[in-house]
Amino acid sequence: MRRGWLFALILGTSIFIVVSCATQPTLGRKSCVDCHQKEFAKFGQGKLHPPVADKKCEVCHNPHGLVGALNLKSNDAGLCYGCHDKEKKILEKGHLHKPLKEGKCLSCHNPHSSYMAKDAKGLLRASGNELCYQCHAKNTFIKKTVHGAVTSGCNNCHDPHSSDNPFNLIDNGNRLCMKCHDVNAQNFRAEHLDYNVNGTDCLSCHVPHSTDGEKLSRGFQHKPYAERKCGNCHNQADSSEPLMTKLDADRLCYSCHIEKEKAFSNVSVHEPVRKGKCLSCHNPHTSDYKNELLTKEKPLCYSCHKEAEKRDGKGHLHSAISKGNCTNCHDPHASKNKNILKSADTTLCYNCHKDDGLKKNITHAPVKEDKCLSCHDAHASEHKFGLTAPAGDLCYKCHSKEQKDFDKVARHPEVREGNCTACHNPHGTDIPKLLNLKKEELCFKCHANIKQDAGAKGTHKVAQDGKCSECHDSHASNNPRQLMEDVSGLCSKCHKDVKAGLGSSKYSHRPAADGRCTACHMPHGSKIKGSLPRPQRDLCFSCHTDFEKGLKEKGLYIHLPVAEGNCDKCHQPHYSMERGLLREKGDQLCNDCHKDQGSPGFKKSHGDIPVRGSDCLGCHEPHAGADRRLLHKVRHVPFEKKDCEGCHKRISPRMQKEQR
Repeated sequence: MRRGWLFALILGTSIFIVVSCATQPTLGRKSCVDCHQKEFAKFGQGKLHPPVADKKCEVCHNPHGLVGALNLKSNDAGLCYGCHDKEKKILEKGHLHKPLKEGKCLSCHNPHSSYMAKDAKGLLRASGNELCYQCHAKNTFIKKTVHGAVTSGCNNCHDPHSSDNPFNLIDNGNRLCMKCHDVNAQNFRAEHLDYNVNGTDCLSCHVPHSTDGEKLSRGFQHKPYAERKCGNCHNQADSSEPLMTKLDADRLCYSCHIEKEKAFSNVSVHEPVRKGKCLSCHNPHTSDYKNELLTKEKPLCYSCHKEAEKRDGKGHLHSAISKGNCTNCHDPHASKNKNILKSADTTLCYNCHKDDGLKKNITHAPVKEDKCLSCHDAHASEHKFGLTAPAGDLCYKCHSKEQKDFDKVARHPEVREGNCTACHNPHGTDIPKLLNLKKEELCFKCHANIKQDAGAKGTHKVAQDGKCSECHDSHASNNPRQLMEDVSGLCSKCHKDVKAGLGSSKYSHRPAADGRCTACHMPHGSKIKGSLPRPQRDLCFSCHTDFEKGLKEKGLYIHLPVAEGNCDKCHQPHYSMERGLLREKGDQLCNDCHKDQGSPGFKKSHGDIPVRGSDCLGCHEPHAGADRRLLHKVRHVPFEKKDCEGCHKRISPRMQKEQR
């Protein structure tokens, strides 16, 4: 019975395990759409891209898991060509649309659906011309008179991907126009005054998109064309050669421009004028450019003047060049001046650069002599302001003596960098030496901190008055900081008393004796009396470090002048006849503070012995002591016991009175 029960238990357990394993749930992978429901719904408002319609997002995207990311399998057109392989043939044509050339299909196409432009084919991002206007400025296509082909769509004339024709045109030249315009139609002939224009270039007179004029004619029109007087230049419409001109070359032009012919026979004549090739520069009918030029002025000039184009490729262009206005300086036809210049001298420059700002009481010689081109290139330069050389090198071409003088150890940074115009005006000024500012103000333009850092107590007058050249050479020196001479010699020019005292005194302060004035003084001034760089106590202790350590011993009583940091109460800062640079001898030094030597308290503390005239330093420490008496550490035993009478006779009251 037990065996049966045991067998049933084992069998049931086995079945349970098998069933449990067989029915264990498995993890299913979500599709992209399961999470991106909002996006899918938005895409569904238009025609879906097949991979999106089939929910096969991973045709283009790598899965990103829980962390969101736009992770495309490829970031260029190669991804599109994975499916659209046949379209790669369009790359073989000569002219490609810029987005196609750069592999940016998504500039025009939406990769998911046509929801952005539901009525457009090809999943475009916008409908009709609006797509094109995203890159091509719309205002050039919607002027007063608009070409019908533009209104009905850019694709009437242009292939959106590629073409063998310039500008992606679907056909070349007039053949494209003739798809819509019948040149033999009566109304077409009438519009052209019965002239047979078949075979001529339509765009020589008309713009392809829009214009502010009539009949899509270009903005600038030759007078006979504007007045529809073709017969002024051409044979009659019913002649055997109606489009031939009545006269050849410049003869035809001069038949109207009579006054020009004489003016053009000058010393310097533009080559096309000399050869009678007016049409090298002008369109005889219409143009988008003033004076019916074939193109903009600058590229038109460069079409012949290749060397000028190469030269003008430098970093700094004359404004006339950068604006493309060659005729600001040159007459396009003829001139009595070399290089067809409109004026022979700097009158030409002053047409734009008004001379009131250049010629002053003190004028730079080249400006005074009207030699602008001594310093400036008329077209282009690699240097700022169109200079013919770096500023410093340019100045030294004339100022060679100064260049030698400036070849010294310490040079002003602006001199070192060749930036002469930081201080000097290159044209003219009312201040001597062509300075940009008065000498007393010029240095503070850069060194403003010199005035800011000084206070009323520590002002060094020569610095605050801007008389920098009293101490510094403006350009260069063989002394540090462009000083005119070494520090001691420089300071003693004004501080003669200090120099004399150092020479006649027995003792001198080491920095003063060594001529190191700036060890203790700020040469431009400070906020501390005496132009000191820091409070007097800190300044003295910066050298007398051992003395400072001694004052920090525990239990010391500090002499008041020392505690207050007034070292100069007792010591001279520069020189003295007394040892230790004391201001006076020991018997006189203390009297300035201790004036009450006749008081009972003072007398009592000295054992009733009059001490006037005694050397205080014989008994007292001048800086610090064990107690407020400031007595020397080692004392005579009778002195320590206050037994003065053991050595000294008691002085009679009468003698005490006399000593007082």
